[in-house]
Amino acid sequence: MSQRFTITRKRSVVPSEHTIQARLITILKYAKRPEIFVFAIPNAGRRGFQTAARLQAEGMKAGVADLCFLFPIEEGAVAFLEMKTIGGSLSVAQMGFRSICRHLGIRWETAKTLDEAIGVMRAWNVLKPNAVIL
Repeated sequence: MSQRFTITRKRSVVPSEHTIQARLITILKYAKRPEIFVFAIPNAGRRGFQTAARLQAEGMKAGVADLCFLFPIEEGAVAFLEMKTIGGSLSVAQMGFRSICRHLGIRWETAKTLDEAIGVMRAWNVLKPNAVIL
């Protein structure tokens, strides 16, 4: 009698946007310059019709980036970071928000990995000069 063998490939696990963003926020708690303020804009997620209608009435806009950074005015005042997963792409609304930011001269970037996000943080001078990120 012959035996059957099943060979399974090991899949690499792609972290979710939530996981990447949460890790970045944890790093920023300790490594960002104190004069910079960062906050999330929770546009994503499933919600009921009534909640969605209420949020839209309050001014929620589709496509706004995931994170907002407030800087001293001499450093550009504001910047936006859109988090994506590897293989993820911008929605039409997100591309529209990116276009608005670029037209207005506001920094806007996207990051698909934690390393990319940290690279953006370094480029924007968000991190303390002596910050070591492992």
